Amino acid sequence: MKTIVAISYFHRKIGPLVFYSYPKNSLDKDLSAKIANIMDQQFNEGFFTHSFENLKSMNYYFEIHSDWARGNKEMLMVSMISDQQILPEIEERISDLCVEFSKQLQSNEEIYTAFYINDINYHENEKEIIVKNEALIKAWVINLYWAIIEDTREKTEEEKISILLNNKHIFDTLERLSKGPIPLEWLREWFFENYPNKNFEDIINTLVDKQFIFINQIGLVEKYVLLLKEVNAERIPPDSVIEFIDDKPELIDLLLPKVQDYYSEYENKSEEELREDTFTLFQIMADPKKYNVLSELRNGLISKDMLPKLVSKKSLDSLMETIEFLKKYDVIEELNHDSETYIVLKTNLQITTAFPEWMRKLLPKEAEPVVVNKYSRKLKAVDKKDEESPLLSIDDVNSNKTGRNP
Repeated sequence: MKTIVAISYFHRKIGPLVFYSYPKNSLDKDLSAKIANIMDQQFNEGFFTHSFENLKSMNYYFEIHSDWARGNKEMLMVSMISDQQILPEIEERISDLCVEFSKQLQSNEEIYTAFYINDINYHENEKEIIVKNEALIKAWVINLYWAIIEDTREKTEEEKISILLNNKHIFDTLERLSKGPIPLEWLREWFFENYPNKNFEDIINTLVDKQFIFINQIGLVEKYVLLLKEVNAERIPPDSVIEFIDDKPELIDLLLPKVQDYYSEYENKSEEELREDTFTLFQIMADPKKYNVLSELRNGLISKDMLPKLVSKKSLDSLMETIEFLKKYDVIEELNHDSETYIVLKTNLQITTAFPEWMRKLLPKEAEPVVVNKYSRKLKAVDKKDEESPLLSIDDVNSNKTGRNP
């Protein structure tokens, strides 16, 4: 089950309800009711956990001022639901994020209006502010989700590989081995010469465990190091992203020329430039903050103008730093349209693995196809009595099947 973040509120007529959850459509009606009903068990502001079946929820109950609520207070609860085991230190981090989320809502004097979106007809003069604040809360919940995911989710395979190859000494060692097998002693000498402060044995053991290399012993003493797979980080056009912004064709028209111009230049990069770019891509995917932005942009665009309203000042500074880094290295592009700035992927990134080049050279070449004349094909005889005449024609076989004399 995916991690879910939800915000619940106390409706004055119905009782506790889930107001919004993210990812969308991941919270079914039964689970939604269970989460909302947890509010009835909490009367004091604070963080608490609750378990049901194989799920665990981490919740923070708090109140905000409201001009429309009974007692001038809206009762709210933000929850994180997961079926994963959460370590105590991660639970503490989630608690801090929930507190920050509550302060975000409490600092906005009109945010309570969002919880009357279903009663909007009773507040004719406030429709615009209600709709605006509903969108704002949803954006804050999404931001909280990604902050929690950064701390709790299991790393993807491309992240795990990038975290390993983000180390320059490992990146260079694998590249050194891509040219072919090397005696272990030769590799050790090269490694100590270039990285005297790194532990060679630890690196070799790690690469063996991760099945990147194999140590082959010849005789009693001599050992060779063989690269088993080449790993590459490469850029690909953001084709899938374009599908997510097809409701804004003007943005596609702005993005496509920039993508085309970039790849025209990219094709002319030297081998050394491509090597440096590959290492940069590993750095990007190894950094959780940069990877989260990349993941979000793979699913669509982000309105840059909305960012100050979506995250705290501290988070915004970090996010803007990440965005500037990704812009500098041509991963994202800013597009201005209709007085608004959007952030979209300029190049998507992917990790690929392949047989090392030295190994590909050893693979047998595909044999030339044999073209057989359909009028004179021969079949090998399978009967020992035909050993003196080991080949039979198709006509011979057919005549034997039908009982005709050849």
